[in-house]
Amino acid sequence: MPTSSTAVAVGTTVTELFQGGQPTDLVYLQDGDYDGDSLVYVGGSDVTVDTGIKLSKINVTVFQLYNFDALHAISDSETGEVRVLSVS
Repeated sequence: MPTSSTAVAVGTTVTELFQGGQPTDLVYLQDGDYDGDSLVYVGGSDVTVDTGIKLSKINVTVFQLYNFDALHAISDSETGEVRVLSVS
């Protein structure tokens, strides 16, 4: 069960967080700006701060992705960050 973890800087433009490559990937996401005031939202390539799912600074959000699925994020500030853990 291979795992991979990274921190992705997310600003006010849409940023790709993860691209599915295995038949099934579990992707765990958490807002990485723990002490900051920035908020991060996740969704498809058209995600906005108005339509995305807000990530928690305390809890983890889990997505199950398939081949060629992708997750994107956008922040309400230039200092956003997302912690990404994938399990294949």
